[in-house]
Amino acid sequence: MPPIESTVPTLTHLGRTFRLDEALTAAPRPTLDAPCSHVRQVIKHGRVFVVSHTDGQIHPGCTCGQGVYMADTRFLSGSTWRLGNHDLVLLASEAEHNFFSRADYVNPALVDEMGREVRRETIHLRQTRLVDGGVHERLEITNYNPFPVKLRLVLEVRADYQDMFEVRGFGSRRAAGRFLETEVEPAGFVFGYQGTDGVLRETEVRFVTSPEFVALRRFLETRETGAEVAFRVELGPGRSGRIDLGLLPREDAAEPAPFRSLDWELDHLERRQQQAIASWTSVHSTNPAFDQFLNRGILDLIALTTELETGPYLVAGTPWYACPFGRDGLITAYQALMLDPSLAEGTLRYLAKHQGTEEDPSCDEEPGKILHESRAGELSRTGDMPFGPSYCTVDATPLFLVLLSEHARWTGNLELARELWPRAIAALDWLERFGDADGDGFYEYRLKGDRGLSNQGWKDSWDSIIHPDGTIARAPIALAEVQGYAYDAKVRMAELAERLGDRALSERLRGEGDRLKLAFNEQFWNEELGTFVVALDGSKHQVVSPTSNAGHCLWSGIADEDKAARVAAHVLSTEMFSGWGIRTMGADSPNYHPISYHNGTVWPHDNSLVVRGLARYGHMAGAAEVLRGLFEASEHFAYRRLPELFCGFSRDGRLSKPIPYPVACSPQAWAAGTPILLLQSVLGLEVDAFASTLRIVRPRLPEWAGRVEIGNLRVGRGSVDLVFEGDGESTTCLVLAQRGEVSVELILS
Repeated sequence: MPPIESTVPTLTHLGRTFRLDEALTAAPRPTLDAPCSHVRQVIKHGRVFVVSHTDGQIHPGCTCGQGVYMADTRFLSGSTWRLGNHDLVLLASEAEHNFFSRADYVNPALVDEMGREVRRETIHLRQTRLVDGGVHERLEITNYNPFPVKLRLVLEVRADYQDMFEVRGFGSRRAAGRFLETEVEPAGFVFGYQGTDGVLRETEVRFVTSPEFVALRRFLETRETGAEVAFRVELGPGRSGRIDLGLLPREDAAEPAPFRSLDWELDHLERRQQQAIASWTSVHSTNPAFDQFLNRGILDLIALTTELETGPYLVAGTPWYACPFGRDGLITAYQALMLDPSLAEGTLRYLAKHQGTEEDPSCDEEPGKILHESRAGELSRTGDMPFGPSYCTVDATPLFLVLLSEHARWTGNLELARELWPRAIAALDWLERFGDADGDGFYEYRLKGDRGLSNQGWKDSWDSIIHPDGTIARAPIALAEVQGYAYDAKVRMAELAERLGDRALSERLRGEGDRLKLAFNEQFWNEELGTFVVALDGSKHQVVSPTSNAGHCLWSGIADEDKAARVAAHVLSTEMFSGWGIRTMGADSPNYHPISYHNGTVWPHDNSLVVRGLARYGHMAGAAEVLRGLFEASEHFAYRRLPELFCGFSRDGRLSKPIPYPVACSPQAWAAGTPILLLQSVLGLEVDAFASTLRIVRPRLPEWAGRVEIGNLRVGRGSVDLVFEGDGESTTCLVLAQRGEVSVELILS
């Protein structure tokens, strides 16, 4: 693929200006107008999602990316209602149910079509919208005047078919596609766009009205495609009418989604959601706020689960990352194992199917490597953006092996491991052949081509791996947490290899793991810092920045016991722990910035892995403290939903709530999985399904969490129901029921 031309625009981020092609190597991130992004609301089901203003309208030209999306493409860029030339006045809106939203409006003062003066707030309008294969919308209008009214209700829709990267301001087309002539049908019309990637993208607009409405249409001549529909409304006193509207995206003339009534669709989606919840482990608390915190995560996980050809997959997040990401999917499936192991199965099968098979520097593909990101939009399909797919990640490959092992430990079933064993061996081979290209025993990354991500760990922004003097670390870079992931992968694969009868491989992997752990604790430890450094740079010099990465080394188990306590003290220090959560970088670093993407903000998923590590080494009080911080932070976000990240300002008497990050994704998959993994960690739940055993190790449930009930927790071929109560110092556990082959062990020290 040719490099991006020098005529591309520049971006300014945190005081630094750089070209778009440089920005791509520094991780593409939204640069949308922050004030507008604060008023965004998102609903999603399956492949389709809607980004609107909180007033329920999709405003064309808005800088926060409003629209109807599918397959990394904005199929509608505008959908707004008005009364004649008057905007509607919002009363309230909500989108708590993920697939469903509602907005209530009233009229401003106006003169109707008969010349009557209609006072403000005497006409009520309610917009109901849901997503299921397409967008189904209903607008109901009621006249509360003591006289009949005759109004003109106008719907304006626009479609620009922009690629997600264009919407975010990170890409442009080398050649333009072609807007097709709008097809007019008896009950609506169809917009069309023939892309330069050969894909035909269409949006059908279909409507049904009550007898009080008469529709007149005109089509807009703009650089987009669009239409304006005017409904003549005649309503007597106290009378109502309604419009049912379908906005149905499709590719390559696929069969349009069936247009059923909104009531039918809503009942159908609610039943499906309840069926999904009923099939998962149930988690409840007698503290209503904590119960909402836990169940918000569960509902968001359901919303972000998308059925792919290989099974369920948790797309990374809306609105910017509603596609498969390797690292995100693997970590979220790990977080959610206690809820439903099938999420891990679908994740592993998809990533195995798309595992690298050849060396392609243009997207960093290598044999055995697990992908980073797979996009389906026009720019990725044509190669204008290097993400269809991209393999710019160093950690997804060992995390693939970690999840494969953890799935086996929870299910006690080796069928998936046997099925994917050739893929696991290929991943192990990638670690040695490509992951450790210089043969020093550590696993490094460098960007192979001329486009992609220059940093390839989970902190993949351009400035995330930085020396104290502000110098950006040069590749190849060996990240601390990646050494831990690789160590954990080797230990786990040694266990699986032995179970599958390959004793020689098992012994080799154990030896490699032991040598990696020894070398890591020697070369990544910094006595003055009192913790592990974030990385070794290309000259094998330590990158001495205090970061949360060290906490991941507790999760993986690579930290020696004598160092683990100091790492725990580091991540729980006032420099690292803001009071709301653990920061990505300590406030005592000269590079700390509480609004920086990776150098001072709080990421919930990062905290969940660190807390899992704290629990692994017995630091339960610290784990419970981080749980409390994130739980109390959630109170200040809509629906108690933890966002992708939030700012890292310290919590004190003058700061009563956490500060949102301007363009954070919400919901985000690994943020949604965070409450469940936090709870699992403070309860000390460890599963060994091969021994048909659930171990509860040093549980530390805080008193404020109330009584926690866990139902149908599956361990291999058995399941248990449990109840926990804590007083902050000790926790009691009661086994309510045991089914099948499972025993419960309580370990208090």
